[in-house]
Amino acid sequence: MSGQTIALMLISKAAESVMAGMSANAAGKANQVIAQQNAIRMRQQANNARLKAIFDANLQRKKGTAALARGKVGFLKGGVALAGSPVEVLGEAAADFEFQAKTTQYGGELDATTFEDQARMTEYGGRVAAWRGKTQQRQAFIGGGISLIGAGFSSGVIPTPSNPFASLGTSGPFSPGSFPARTT
Repeated sequence: MSGQTIALMLISKAAESVMAGMSANAAGKANQVIAQQNAIRMRQQANNARLKAIFDANLQRKKGTAALARGKVGFLKGGVALAGSPVEVLGEAAADFEFQAKTTQYGGELDATTFEDQARMTEYGGRVAAWRGKTQQRQAFIGGGISLIGAGFSSGVIPTPSNPFASLGTSGPFSPGSFPARTT
């Protein structure tokens, strides 16, 4: 192959490398945007989990209040005075209903925290994708530059440097004949 053919191949390789780098960078940025949008959705899910937990807890409280009212009516219909043991029974039932409501609300908060953690990790993944794209672009530009330098050498545009050690030959101070013979 002639020097010009090799030079053209190297220039083509440089252009291909630069285009691949630009594509990698664009893909990294696109992946970051997608990750940010996914994180927004996860934060919305976190908010929805909190709102649902509050709604469910209030619904349980409402049902608990209704059950307590029915219990009071039942005691009164049976002629039981609302003092002593019946009051303790109603108090324990009220505490159980409130405990269930608080447990529901806490479960929703745990779900929300999980969604928020996932959102942060998704955003981090997007930042990593953007960084990788930028890094691949830099590496591709360096590779393209090396190909262009090679094209310059092969075409003769850039002269080949001379070897500074070529003039030493075999008669220099470190040539094999300049050392004394080894005796054992």
